[in-house]
Amino acid sequence: MTRPLTVFVALLFVATACASASGALGGPLSGDTTEAGFGAAGVGFVTKARPPDAGVVVVPPGGVQLSSAPGEAAFMVAHERLVFAFQRREGDWLEVITTCNDPAWVPAAAVQVMPQAVRSAPGTSFDLGQAVVVLDPGHGARDLGGVGPTGLREKAVNLDIAERVQRLMRTSHDVDWITGAVTPGDRVSAIGSVWLTRAPTGPDAGDYEVGLGFRAELANAAGADALVSIHNNTVPRGSTEIPGSEVYYAVGAQGSDRLAGLIYDELLKSFASYSAEWTGGELLGARARVDPDTGDDYYGILRRATMPAVIVEGVYISEADQEALLETEAFRQSYAEAVYRGVVRFLTTDSQSDHVFAPEPFFADAGTVASSGCEVPAQP
Repeated sequence: MTRPLTVFVALLFVATACASASGALGGPLSGDTTEAGFGAAGVGFVTKARPPDAGVVVVPPGGVQLSSAPGEAAFMVAHERLVFAFQRREGDWLEVITTCNDPAWVPAAAVQVMPQAVRSAPGTSFDLGQAVVVLDPGHGARDLGGVGPTGLREKAVNLDIAERVQRLMRTSHDVDWITGAVTPGDRVSAIGSVWLTRAPTGPDAGDYEVGLGFRAELANAAGADALVSIHNNTVPRGSTEIPGSEVYYAVGAQGSDRLAGLIYDELLKSFASYSAEWTGGELLGARARVDPDTGDDYYGILRRATMPAVIVEGVYISEADQEALLETEAFRQSYAEAVYRGVVRFLTTDSQSDHVFAPEPFFADAGTVASSGCEVPAQP
């Protein structure tokens, strides 16, 4: 199975221009029908290949019925433009993991399926045009995340930054790797597929709940080369001379520590021109927290990822002057450019960071994927 040949951004498929039958929206539609058309843009798909066994399901305009078992009556209609992780097929039905971490079944002919990509090893010969990246804006809906002194909500900041990263990855650029400047050009090509776990074009402008299990399973199902969860921090331990950025890496997914270190280095580069009363924790850099008994990741999203995966904690939204920076478009763009550069360096070079720490025992209950009370957004 080949990777997508055109850029595809989760939840934005109806706005895409008409694509060729062999490569529409980053890959052929897969299912049991020979043709399907979704959206006012008139995008068409022709399916001749064997249906995939895993991938990502995109809910078409009008929504899709969710059932508890193949052939059963629907218990709800999921909102258009949602994406689900597709795990397995049974006849004309697909089992998916919804945004609330729960399994459900959808008719294969009623949805668009983007087949799971085959990962390639990062390095100097890596083709960005074949890459798949999943960006995860942390928190959402009733899960506010951190809240700044004037009321700035982390969930909104994370979404804005993730969308900025997505836009950077969708197009080619020139990058000055010394200064970090990202400018129009073609030296760094666009990334083939960029998925968002929640997006501004989705229900409630992207402000809906997304479970930890779903976030990881979407990246697994997509065959992502990297999963980047974007956050901002709270409750610093003390003052620091430099930004107190942290990037947590998955101990069970090879390459995660290198990805985390490179993103951390790029954050420092991006934030160097800003002034604030910086704060931080015990360690500044790429870190991992593990259960002291099992050695498993403390963070549920990292524990379940099968590809290089990180959680980025940019700055402390709980501190007044850092909250003020996060309120500006310039700082959010600088944050986004740092993540973009870090992912590109990870995928296309053999670079290493000097700011990677060994995993630390963390004496607390491990993160859970439970989402009690979570509701999948319903089609109006």
